[in-house]
Amino acid sequence: MLFIQKHKYLLAMICIFGLFAFLRLYQFELRNTFGWDQVDNAWAAKNIIVDHKFPLVGMVAKGNSGFFIGPLYYYAISFFYLLFRLDPIASGIFAAVSAAISFFVLFFVTKKLFSIGVAYMAAIIQTVAFAAIIFDRVQWPVDFIPAISLGIFYSLYLVMMGEEKAIFLVAILTGLAFHIHFTAVFFPLLILSCLPFFPKTRKMLFYGIVAIPLLVVWLVPNILYELQSKHTQTKNLSLYMQSESHGFHFVRFFQLAQDAFIQMNHILFFPILLPLKFMLLPLFSLVYYFHASHKKWFVMSYVMAMWFLIPWIVFTLYKGEISDYYFSSTRFIVVIIVSYLLYRIFMIKGIFSKIFIIIIIAVYGYINISKFFESSPHNLSESRESVKNTITQAKTIPFVEGDPTSYLYYLKLKK
Repeated sequence: MLFIQKHKYLLAMICIFGLFAFLRLYQFELRNTFGWDQVDNAWAAKNIIVDHKFPLVGMVAKGNSGFFIGPLYYYAISFFYLLFRLDPIASGIFAAVSAAISFFVLFFVTKKLFSIGVAYMAAIIQTVAFAAIIFDRVQWPVDFIPAISLGIFYSLYLVMMGEEKAIFLVAILTGLAFHIHFTAVFFPLLILSCLPFFPKTRKMLFYGIVAIPLLVVWLVPNILYELQSKHTQTKNLSLYMQSESHGFHFVRFFQLAQDAFIQMNHILFFPILLPLKFMLLPLFSLVYYFHASHKKWFVMSYVMAMWFLIPWIVFTLYKGEISDYYFSSTRFIVVIIVSYLLYRIFMIKGIFSKIFIIIIIAVYGYINISKFFESSPHNLSESRESVKNTITQAKTIPFVEGDPTSYLYYLKLKK
């Protein structure tokens, strides 16, 4: 009993992360998504490992736009394909590793911002939420957006609270984001929105100037590609922005309100709770006002508001197709908001508030996990079996971009 009391937080983390790992690894290959994006990454890894072709750019940023994110993700996934000899099981392993990294980023940042109690609440929600489980089991660059976004959020918060050196982390993570997804464009805008509240000191100015190379160095591969290709990316980006931008319109702005808070839907889960998504951010700000200093309250509330408002405004200007994962930068912010409000209820004096929250978490977890077990798995095994049967029948599978059987057929012939 004394051992449990002494190590209660460690034991709690072992239990929570154990469940987290189980839900991300259960029926591993049977539920391993190997679709268009994963196949593209597999071919990129093959080009690096087998053909020794080292790209200066990564995946195309958006459709056939002709401009690209950075190549770092291709190199990262290649390491796992090298370990598993090009087998697509590497895709699922990489997804599991990235999910674990994101889990601990969420936990430790939440602990630093609030308390260990809020951090454990966030860890539980991230572990059992159906949307989080599904999100974590798919290998693609988007997996890293919530963690990087939260890292930039925390770094900007520290800068605004007077810790000037945190600007270095802002620069590093922002540069890294441009190797992950085109929605990294939000982060420079978020930095600009926070700039008026940076410390007005010479030290801040000096650190800010020093931080610029820490951002630019991440862009070097794209810059080299741009020079080699005679500025094709710049031209394509300019054409894309002209064709897909229609200016700001209030009608469009209000139309996108549902999308701006769509990550709330994933965490609230139950249809009856979805109308609350527009209330949670102001409710958080109101409750936090009574539990923090005025400066902490203002900085936290302002940065959170910007995290929802900037993507909302940017996509108001955009007339192209919008997917829910374009707002993944707010995913962990939503988890933190919900976790904080639940924790504040839990801390109300009396046993009933604690029993109420325990019941809420238990029911939420049970229903979400049950939905996961009932969901139809993506089946890498079926693709393997299909390729095996094709080879047995002495047939061939032609190369088709994004087709998993094309890659698996290549892998079989290579062996």
